[in-house]
Amino acid sequence: MNGDGRLFGRLALDRRLVRVLTVVFAGVAVSTLVVYFSTKDTVEGLAMSQTHQTLGFFDRELGWRVREMTARLQLWSGEDIYQLALEDSYLGMSAREEATRRMAARVQGSAFDRVFLIKSDGEIPVASNPDMEGRFSVGDRAYFQRAMAGETAMETLAAGRHSNLPMLVIAAPVRNKAGDVVGVLAVAMETARFGTDMLGIRSAKTGVGYILDRNGQVLSAPSGMALDHARIVRRLDVIRRSVERDGPMLFREGEDQRVLLAKANAATGWYLVLEADEAEVLRPAARIAWMTGGVSLATLALVALALAALGRAMSGLRQSEEKFSKLFQVSPDTILLVDMETSRIVDVNETFTHRTGYTREEAVGGTSAELSIYVRLEDRERFYQRLHADGRVENLEIEARYKDGRIAICALSGRMVTIGNRRYLMNIVRDITELKKMQEMMIQTEKMISVGGIAAGIAHEINNPLGIVLQAAQNLAQRTKPDFRKNVEAAEKIGLDMGLVHEYMKVRKLDVFIEDIQSAAARASAIIRHMLDFSRRSESRRTVCDPRAIADSAVELAENDYDLKKSYDFKKIEIVRDYAADLPGIGCTATEIEQVLLNVLRNAAQAMATAAPPPAAPRIAIRIRNLPDRARIEIADNGPGIPEAARRRIFEPFYTTKPPGVGTGLGLSVSYFIVTKGHGGRMTVEAGPEGGAMFVIDLPKEGELELT
Repeated sequence: MNGDGRLFGRLALDRRLVRVLTVVFAGVAVSTLVVYFSTKDTVEGLAMSQTHQTLGFFDRELGWRVREMTARLQLWSGEDIYQLALEDSYLGMSAREEATRRMAARVQGSAFDRVFLIKSDGEIPVASNPDMEGRFSVGDRAYFQRAMAGETAMETLAAGRHSNLPMLVIAAPVRNKAGDVVGVLAVAMETARFGTDMLGIRSAKTGVGYILDRNGQVLSAPSGMALDHARIVRRLDVIRRSVERDGPMLFREGEDQRVLLAKANAATGWYLVLEADEAEVLRPAARIAWMTGGVSLATLALVALALAALGRAMSGLRQSEEKFSKLFQVSPDTILLVDMETSRIVDVNETFTHRTGYTREEAVGGTSAELSIYVRLEDRERFYQRLHADGRVENLEIEARYKDGRIAICALSGRMVTIGNRRYLMNIVRDITELKKMQEMMIQTEKMISVGGIAAGIAHEINNPLGIVLQAAQNLAQRTKPDFRKNVEAAEKIGLDMGLVHEYMKVRKLDVFIEDIQSAAARASAIIRHMLDFSRRSESRRTVCDPRAIADSAVELAENDYDLKKSYDFKKIEIVRDYAADLPGIGCTATEIEQVLLNVLRNAAQAMATAAPPPAAPRIAIRIRNLPDRARIEIADNGPGIPEAARRRIFEPFYTTKPPGVGTGLGLSVSYFIVTKGHGGRMTVEAGPEGGAMFVIDLPKEGELELT
């Protein structure tokens, strides 16, 4: 009995152990299956999500390139050189040579392969590739016809006439001074250049990436990869369905099951496609089955590994949160986190407090409306309209007001994020005030270069006949004087009374006509001299100059200028000199900077004299400051100021608000050219502190010396 009892006890123990082990193994098996399928779904989702993100990144990159090319082309099409290059004249021939050089320079290192100019009949007179000129006509191309109709056009060509390869062409109209379309400027790029990018995003051995047009024509593929066009056409329906549902599609090709993901690029209309074998894409999920098979043989090890993995995951999560917090705080852009339910700010970064002047305590808990950040409330409404429509906003340009009242131009971006169970709006604000100023300066400088390139030729062409007119007018005045000896002798020989001739000329006002001819010729000569000054950089040597002495000399010249006194008395204007004591000597050409200051002083005095009503106490303030890398000269008046529309064009050649005969529109443009091109500085205009206008001139302190 004792033996049987021990046996039954062992059997009972074995049965209990079996039951326990069965429960454990069943639990492990169930948990293994749950982990397997859950992990498989997660890995599959991650693989598809990563592929989707990669395709989305390439889609945005492609759209950005096209938009950049379009923006550059629209800017170039407004240059006068292309309008002149379309003319069949001597000037047009010179312009075509300059246009060819400019096109060739712009192609180097750019995203496109060629630039070409098209006449209204479709012929190409100028191109960055000279072998395109006059070889064929593009008059039947859709992009040319749309551009001639006045719009910027884009077209994908299955085969270009120059290279016989698939091309992307963007065209913009070229207009004359009257606004009529006289030709087309176009850029072209071989679509095969995108093959390198597609090759870089392939992740699977059987995976391929390529670009198609809407008809299934292969536009670009990785280098060295051959695609069967018939096979592409057969799966075109699968590609379109993937685009419509914005998700992956499965299809069978022979014995293989393949997965395909496609996206339609909004800028070009192209299909961007990635595809690979399903087994290869989902291979990580299959490997998990082998890994989880050993879990049932080592339950305790599984628990230990799971706990260790959980610890590492929690540690990684904490590190990720710390990294996000650091990036949030040290970002150079202003970042706000807003609760979508209450519209109140829940957090801001250090850049926000530094740039806006608000403390974190002042910002958190408030709203953008309470802080008066938006200058125009309609900008805030426009931002939220786009956010609700698209789920995100990118680079919306607004005007923001800081705590001290300063107005800044900002690019506002935002998107929804979920933290815990709440939805938040993350706003990223980038201050682009200085960038906008630099863009305006670049555009202005480009205009200067365009006009300067033809100014010298025009001036020399006009100078010769103008000299003949001026000399003939002087001779006519000389030979009709009644007291000139040679005139008297010639008149006596033919029995003519010079006194009567003189009286006749006075009665018929011929003497006035001669004076008008001389005055007009002298004025035209002055305009030509300004044009020549504008077209060439001064060759005078630079010296170490005292900016205070230059400013005092310009004021002295203005006070003694005879032309100024015709419309005002400059000596009745109060001149306020505010010069810093620590001004260094700067390397410049004193006469040129003096000319710049004199032009600004003249314009300020004339504006105050012709204002309705004129200021009771006209005043011009001249301030000179020593900044870390430059010397700044500010000339501000208390006159009527300059309207915003005129302020944007004030440095353009021949632009003037003065009546005919008073100004040529070259004074400020020449001044701008002297400061920016001649001295590497900056010249801007803004509203003055007393309501008038303020011109700001920055001159770099190259080779500065202390003044004694």
